[in-house]
Amino acid sequence: NIINQAEVIVRGMAIEVPAGQKLYSVMPGDTVRVKAAVDYRGPALDDYFYAAIGEWHGITWPTDIGFFDEHWDSGLIPVHFDLNYDWAPYILEADIDITKIAKLPWTPGWFDLYAKLNGVKEYTPRLDNIIEILLVGEFQDFGITGYEKI
Repeated sequence: NIINQAEVIVRGMAIEVPAGQKLYSVMPGDTVRVKAAVDYRGPALDDYFYAAIGEWHGITWPTDIGFFDEHWDSGLIPVHFDLNYDWAPYILEADIDITKIAKLPWTPGWFDLYAKLNGVKEYTPRLDNIIEILLVGEFQDFGITGYEKI
């Protein structure tokens, strides 16, 4: 199970990055589309795909011990897996709307991403510090460039 890519839909313009690469400058009002790939075999199954952006708090060695603060999520997206006797590929998608006020108090910065199949509790690997979310606009290199008597 892997997260294939994340995509930000910025007021009608899509910016797509492969999993593992950073997604920069996501702002309130944008939507992050999470795409995941999974292979399935077994009886027909109905479940829910779910993705969340937030912060991991804990340690990762020798194993993950901690918790994930979910600031924004996709909600539960219904998915169906057909009866398969051999491995069959599926692509799953979930949209996460970025709002100014998240579930928990937060400050702008880099956030983590994970996805899961909710019913069977199958999780993707967590991607740490992968999505940059800005709360307000930023300025850079602001300075006086000249002055004169008029």
